[in-house]
Amino acid sequence: MSESLNQIAERMFVGPVWPASILVCLLIAYTLLALIGLVDFGFDVPDVDMDVDPGLDLDVDLGADAGGIDLSGASPDVDTGTHINADILEGLGAATVRWTNFGRVPIVLWGGIFSVAFWSVSYFLWHTFDSQRYAPPELLSSALLSIRNLVIATGITKGMTQPILGQFVAPPSYDQSKLLGATCEICTSEATPDFGQAKFRTNASPLLLNVRTDGSHIPKGTEVRIIGFDKEKRIYKVTHLQPETHS
Repeated sequence: MSESLNQIAERMFVGPVWPASILVCLLIAYTLLALIGLVDFGFDVPDVDMDVDPGLDLDVDLGADAGGIDLSGASPDVDTGTHINADILEGLGAATVRWTNFGRVPIVLWGGIFSVAFWSVSYFLWHTFDSQRYAPPELLSSALLSIRNLVIATGITKGMTQPILGQFVAPPSYDQSKLLGATCEICTSEATPDFGQAKFRTNASPLLLNVRTDGSHIPKGTEVRIIGFDKEKRIYKVTHLQPETHS
């Protein structure tokens, strides 16, 4: 019995299979704790801000029924090169994470699928192919193989969670009639009559709207009100929020 357990441990905790086996053990421990009620399974979708920053151009047309809501990135900010690079890197990172469906389905579900996929890929590839080329395993080779397995497992997790996205995230039902009069936040360096984008927060991920001001230059982070919509250009017109007056 002990010999069999030693053989199993040797096959599970070797080379690039190490991190995957540890992750699976943590998943099993979490599941056991959840079954006895010490922790919550947590099947609620987390409120993760995964909006794509305007430095990255990802044009997604939701069609005519979407009321001109454009998830595209704005044209690069030409004010400062440093700001452009930061926006692009931040936008690329957000788009990559969002592509994996992380934060779009319950984390416990995403993590469970990923853990099993990561371990399966690591175990299968090591004992059928990698062990013949990298025996005995070295730290560097094991780390590189683990990164490769992690990428493959992420792709598998993406494929397995994609069909169930609709079960957790309802499609946006916002159109111009609902957005007119609502407020949003400028998220480019500024908004002008010729350029700008604003973030409209929803119960899911924020929507990115192409906006133009009514004449003024409005800096980033300013709350504005939507006062119009150009159907042909799919652009919203915004203005400064009027300060409240007290009688």
